[in-house]
Amino acid sequence: MALPVQSKTKRSLALLFTVPLAFSLMFFIANTNAENTDIEILTVQNLRSTLHTMFALAQDAETSERGFLLTGDERYLLPYEQAQSQIKTQIELCRVLFKDRPEMKHDVDLFTNLVQNKFEQVQKTLQAQQKGGFSAALEYVKSGAGQDTMDEIRRINDGLQLRLSDELTAAHDHQRSLNRRVFLFFLVGTAITIIVLIALYNMLIDYIHGQDTARTELASLNMELEHRIEERTRELQQMNEELQQFAYVASHDLQEPLRTITSFTQLLATRYSGKLDEDADEFITYIVTSSRRMTDLISGLLALVRLRKTGQPTGAVSFEKLLTDAETSLQASIRESEARIEHTPLPSLAVDTVQITQLFQNLISNAIKYRRSESPVVKVSAKRTASEWVISVADNGQGFEQQYAERIFGLFQRLHSREVEGTGMGLSISRKIVERHGGRIWAESEVGRGSTFHFSLPVSLEVTRSAQTLKPAAAGAR
Repeated sequence: MALPVQSKTKRSLALLFTVPLAFSLMFFIANTNAENTDIEILTVQNLRSTLHTMFALAQDAETSERGFLLTGDERYLLPYEQAQSQIKTQIELCRVLFKDRPEMKHDVDLFTNLVQNKFEQVQKTLQAQQKGGFSAALEYVKSGAGQDTMDEIRRINDGLQLRLSDELTAAHDHQRSLNRRVFLFFLVGTAITIIVLIALYNMLIDYIHGQDTARTELASLNMELEHRIEERTRELQQMNEELQQFAYVASHDLQEPLRTITSFTQLLATRYSGKLDEDADEFITYIVTSSRRMTDLISGLLALVRLRKTGQPTGAVSFEKLLTDAETSLQASIRESEARIEHTPLPSLAVDTVQITQLFQNLISNAIKYRRSESPVVKVSAKRTASEWVISVADNGQGFEQQYAERIFGLFQRLHSREVEGTGMGLSISRKIVERHGGRIWAESEVGRGSTFHFSLPVSLEVTRSAQTLKPAAAGAR
């Protein structure tokens, strides 16, 4: 039921957000058009102002000319001189502003040319006055050329101003229409936004209520789950204790008859060796060998079961001491095989001393057991990385093919013949010990060149001073 509700909620939210977004887009478009209209109005106003300025400059030139000719006072020429200094700039500005209006280009070009001609005519009048006096200047004025130019300037200016006025009126009307639309969109968008906010508020309230209900149900389910986990944990602990008790009882009950069988078989071999036929001697040897192997298997299984117990490290312990303890336990094998154990400086870590000693013992015993004709040499070294200590145990034994490097850690897995004593459980127990401490173990080997077993332990073990350090590692291993 959760998926349909979520899909419905998503559709509702999408609809609620789409409507105001659509109105916002329409409002944006209308507002953009209004801005373009404002720009158009400003442009038309600038065009009208430019035309008006040029017409005023032409009038100033004409007025200044007449005042000077009537009075002879050169002060009347000041407006003309000021207008002449501005007229070129105004003509260029007018042409730039009207370049985007090709429909007015002819009239604007004619208007600017006439204004420029007007200033040239005034200049000619002044030149005639300077050469022939006021009478010559008045004769040139009376020719009427200047008046005709001014009349034509006035006519074209009026026409252009009328056309621009019509455009300005149309732009103002369009602006008012857009403003009404923008205001309408604003009102509608505001109303829809308020409706959407109300709907979102209601959905949020429903969601909060749903979350509270779901949280209550989840808490109830968690309590029930925790209760079930506690019950299951108690059952597993009880089963584990029963399994360990069974293992101890079974090992004791199985070892007792095996010891009896082995003892009497050895007694038979001692008393009747050579007195019976060869087949009987061979059969007795098989029985003794199988009984011993069965005893070793039971002892190995019992050791594997004991690994389930939590270790109790009390502080950092030197691995060199643990290696020495392992050598002491293997002293008979070491002397018999004339093995040599070498090591570089080893770290001190908070570990289960019994299990790590057993780990060294298993690896060294393995090296001695699968030796070549020459005396075995076992080299133990340590290297620290950023996150772990890597301990390496290298030998010069028989070695094995690298493709079996993972298989040898399996239970009851052996790569060599039965002629070499062993149960196939030592490396499996070694892996369990390393994993209990939060590490990993792997092997590198080459046939006829020896093997190197590496196992890693986290660097956190080197600074821990209490038994709590091992618990996270043990939990990870389980």
